[in-house]
Amino acid sequence: MATLKLKVSKLPSEDLVHSNKVYINEGLAKKLRADETRLGDYLLIKDYIFTFDSHPQIGDGIIAMNGVHRRYLLLAFNDIIDATLWNPKDPKEVAWSYLGKLEIEVDYFAPPNKGKAEQIETAKLFELMHKMFSNQIFTVDQILFVDFFGIRLQLRVASCEVVNLEEFKEGANASDAVTKTARRGIFHSSTVVFPKKAPGSQVNLIGPSGEPSVINPSWNFETMNIGGLDTEFTRIFRQAFASRVYPVKVIEKLGIKHVRGILLYGPPGTGKTLMAREIGKMLNGKEPKIVNGPEVLNKYVGQSEENIRNLFKEAEIEYEQKGDASDLHIIIFDEIDAICKQRGSRNDGTGVGDTVVNQLLAKIDGPKSLNNILLIGMTNRKDLIDEALLRPGRLEVHMEIGLPDTKGRLQIFKIHTRKMRENKMLDPDVSLEDLAEKSKNFSGAEIEGLVKNATAYALNRNIDATSGIRIKDGGILVTREDFERALFETKPMFGIDEEDLTSFVRNGIINFSPLVSRIITTGNLFVNQVKNSDRTPLLSVLLEGPAGAGKTAMAIQMAINSGYPYIKLVSPEKMVGYSEVQRANMIAKVFEDAYKSPLSCVVVDDIERLIDYVRIGPRFSVSILQTLLVLLKKDPPKGRKLLIIGTATNKNVLEDLGGFMETFSAVLKIPQIATANELKDALVEFKTFTPVELERIASAFSRPISIKRLIMLLEMSRQVESNLAEAFMQILSENS
Repeated sequence: MATLKLKVSKLPSEDLVHSNKVYINEGLAKKLRADETRLGDYLLIKDYIFTFDSHPQIGDGIIAMNGVHRRYLLLAFNDIIDATLWNPKDPKEVAWSYLGKLEIEVDYFAPPNKGKAEQIETAKLFELMHKMFSNQIFTVDQILFVDFFGIRLQLRVASCEVVNLEEFKEGANASDAVTKTARRGIFHSSTVVFPKKAPGSQVNLIGPSGEPSVINPSWNFETMNIGGLDTEFTRIFRQAFASRVYPVKVIEKLGIKHVRGILLYGPPGTGKTLMAREIGKMLNGKEPKIVNGPEVLNKYVGQSEENIRNLFKEAEIEYEQKGDASDLHIIIFDEIDAICKQRGSRNDGTGVGDTVVNQLLAKIDGPKSLNNILLIGMTNRKDLIDEALLRPGRLEVHMEIGLPDTKGRLQIFKIHTRKMRENKMLDPDVSLEDLAEKSKNFSGAEIEGLVKNATAYALNRNIDATSGIRIKDGGILVTREDFERALFETKPMFGIDEEDLTSFVRNGIINFSPLVSRIITTGNLFVNQVKNSDRTPLLSVLLEGPAGAGKTAMAIQMAINSGYPYIKLVSPEKMVGYSEVQRANMIAKVFEDAYKSPLSCVVVDDIERLIDYVRIGPRFSVSILQTLLVLLKKDPPKGRKLLIIGTATNKNVLEDLGGFMETFSAVLKIPQIATANELKDALVEFKTFTPVELERIASAFSRPISIKRLIMLLEMSRQVESNLAEAFMQILSENS
């Protein structure tokens, strides 16, 4: 059938306005209906499909439409349009042309009198739609015009899901049948309709299928652009939203209240704010109010409390008018710890913080508490928030948003490289799986930064600065090398400070004795035990020995070899100039960060100096000692594992400090070089002396020496230009 050229005209009769059909000349209609390949009386006009009918008052070459059709097709009277008889492109898809589910947005065609919201019974609306629009084709964004018993309604097709017609032949229900999203479909008697209020509409839908749906039907989990949080979303839905999916009467019979508050907490950059925004999109309610905690505070008396009340005012007004039929009002609080600190903990003398907490508690769970609100709070410091706010009935769902695992990191990499892959700008040699493995303990924000950094390398490589800055010929391609360089530069907050650690092991581990080999083997056993055993999530090992014996180097080498994603060093050198309280807080912060990683190692170096121990007195810091005693015995949170490696010069000192030694799972003694053979084995590692020279040096060895001192004396002897062996023997004898 050739394309028809038709002139747009108005309908010949007002009675035809609500039919949602277009009308043509009787002769043309008869000619079109003679085509046996047609699926029905359908015309394709500007990507929309309309049911056509004939009317005796319409002349040749004319197509009559109602005002709604002309409005969304952007047509004026006498415009010439193209229309073709519609048939599905693939005959095999005919069975999938029928609507299984249809979501519509309901609004008034014109505002109701005096702003009064009329009640629309959904059951009657469904009955009217099936009577008026049977076998018509609906397209997403299409507008329908309905006279609902004197109330003029406008319906917008929000989404369509088609179903295989064969399922209906077997008597299946459309609500249970397998459907797939489509742009359009044929409306028929088995189509299930999901109505919802149009944004900003005053329509009041009532009836079983007209209950306000908490979940936005157009929301799609796959398009969230959040990776690694599948489990968290599932748990939040179960605890916070499952009750809101059911009709109000069902919940009333159960005698329960909806969850009114969720707290998302965890390290920075893990997706708390992004997750809260996606929850706002997922829920079919008012536009979420996103508030930064500090923005609520105000220097004027009473203004901070007024700001809190204003956040809930709209929800209060609607709840008074509609009760449980009210829309869901979502308030998202970022950095909620800024305004909800423990009452009495502030020293500003104003008491403003306490009254703000009181006002928030009253609004969430006070005498006039609302059932149409959902408060989502986000914080990095859950421990700072007032406990009264965290109990059931308030922010009762606590969800930790932690660092993503390998699977989660892979999802995040796929999200941030999606455009590159779609536009063929990511080199095929880039393995996202490999990047996910190498980026242990990266947060979602840090992975995004890593991708940006790699892209920056690719962009810079394509700039020619020799003759003025210009883009080189050829497309931009982000390569594996770009990501490797970005990985070297981008360090995770909860990762390994390699520059800090490697300075302690620049000379490696000198294996001069079977005892050293045994210590290394035992250390590896502890590392594997923590990694593989669920019965011992916490192990602490003390490396004890004389000064310079290599305890710190052994501890750090053991930590690096473990392959743990989080390794941190607690060292006295980092705490010079700080007070006792500050140092205790710094130590506690390292352990708190370790608890955020699934697998961590903390090296507590030189414990005697860390606690300020001196023999005169004796004197030591009680606050730091008590901090260490608590942290060394404290089990990490469920699902987390921690290995602690401590070093000390004199274990007798620790034994006298209130049972300090009992806090360690094992004690390993790091030896000095005590025999001539051990000295020879140590010097062999440096490949400096001949076998004959080694024998001469060993024969002159008389007193034990630490490995650190041996290295220092060897380097001193290298400064002498004469015979190295003679110089070393002389220096060794003078400094023994």
